[in-house]
Amino acid sequence: MKSLVTSFWLVFCISILLFSFGLSWQINKSVNFTYPVWYQVLDIDAHISKYAPQNKYNKQDFVFTDKDQHVKLFEQVVIAINNHGKNLDKIAYHSKNKQQLLFTQSEVIHLQDVSNLVDTLRLVWLVNLLPLILLSLLYMQKKLHMPSTKLKVTALIVSVVVVISSFAIFGFKKIFYYLHTAVFPDNHQWFFYYQESLMSTFMKAPDLFAAMGVNLLVVGIIIFSCCYYFINIQSIKSSILNR
Repeated sequence: MKSLVTSFWLVFCISILLFSFGLSWQINKSVNFTYPVWYQVLDIDAHISKYAPQNKYNKQDFVFTDKDQHVKLFEQVVIAINNHGKNLDKIAYHSKNKQQLLFTQSEVIHLQDVSNLVDTLRLVWLVNLLPLILLSLLYMQKKLHMPSTKLKVTALIVSVVVVISSFAIFGFKKIFYYLHTAVFPDNHQWFFYYQESLMSTFMKAPDLFAAMGVNLLVVGIIIFSCCYYFINIQSIKSSILNR
């Protein structure tokens, strides 16, 4: 019985986590993943100034674009990725009274792969709502009991230690690259040198993606904590009313 309760709790927590990080994505995309903030922190302007003039596809004039345009371009990418990749191949920048497509065909294909992944994860998030609602109702009605606080705290600590240790041992870059090889098609390019890709240049990959991961993690944890607190409060209210 104890193992069954623990299993229910694990499923419940995973369901809340999926919901929390899905909602975190929605919130972050609505604020452009705070790109303007990370633009300053990561000194992306200097990064563009260094690598844009070295571009191998005759897009060296990207160096003459400014921060406002970079922010708008990133916003267009975020919108396209969250809209099934629509218009990725039409995103263009303006420089010296000239308009030029931002991405090469290989970059468009990669970003379309990213968009396909987002679509899949969005479907998982929506399907997850069903067990989340069901388990939440069972828990609030006291038909599903949670393990002891000690077990929950231990599980949380172990999970955090495993995640931190993984990044400490392997590093974000290695994990980031491994996930790309595991998720994206083998015959699609996903690694781009700064000299061949304005995408990598104005996003300062993979540094910006690590920063976006921090955004998702922080907001996700806040949402998770709020959900767990709300469900516990409702459970307590239900217990008082049923006495």
